Amino acid sequence: MRLMQISLFSLFFLLSLNVKAQNKSKENFNFPKDRKTNIAVLVYDGVEIVDTGGPMDVFIKANNWNGNYNIYTVSASADKSTLMDGGTFNMLSKYSINDAPQADILIIPGTSPEIVHKVSADQKMMNWIVKQNEKTIMTMSVCTGGLILANTGLLDGRSATTHHWSLDELRSHPKIKVQETTRFVVDGKFLTGAGVTSGIDVALQAIEIIHGKDVADDLALGMVYDRYNTMEFLPKK
Repeated sequence: MRLMQISLFSLFFLLSLNVKAQNKSKENFNFPKDRKTNIAVLVYDGVEIVDTGGPMDVFIKANNWNGNYNIYTVSASADKSTLMDGGTFNMLSKYSINDAPQADILIIPGTSPEIVHKVSADQKMMNWIVKQNEKTIMTMSVCTGGLILANTGLLDGRSATTHHWSLDELRSHPKIKVQETTRFVVDGKFLTGAGVTSGIDVALQAIEIIHGKDVADDLALGMVYDRYNTMEFLPKK
């Protein structure tokens, strides 16, 4: 009986999304109609777990509904192995930066400031980000992934944000308009998130842009996530 209730709820949830997508679909971005949308999540040793898994889970949930997305990780290491934050586990990616296909949506998760500096010195990885960005429809960062993106120069002239502990470092890029009190920023095709869980906000905002606000809200409801959180918890200056 309990299993039947869960199954019926899941069916109702997916049908609800389908109806609302038809009514609220947006055409702001030209995503492919003849194939699945490629969503690449860049991973590297020390990458933060929630930064990585949060936005992935949003797109996985959306994929369970419409099947539109090809979601995969891309390792900065040639052997496709990535040691996650805290040395907790090794992730084996489907691709490395040597053989990854072109992404339609590129997601760059964050890490500690020390590792940001280390991976930003990896010129091969940074060049890969720049090259991928040439043809992405959306380029997204989570937390200090915004610093990695900033270090490529791609955010120059844009509004952006990052983790509140790293805003000063983002300000060291004088051409970036730093936004301090928001969970995410959308500027053109660039979506940057503040800290850790804001990766979920960024991904839900991408879903809103692609499929409409009602769909994004329903996904958030299914994930038991309040997408209208603020940054009011931060200490006042």
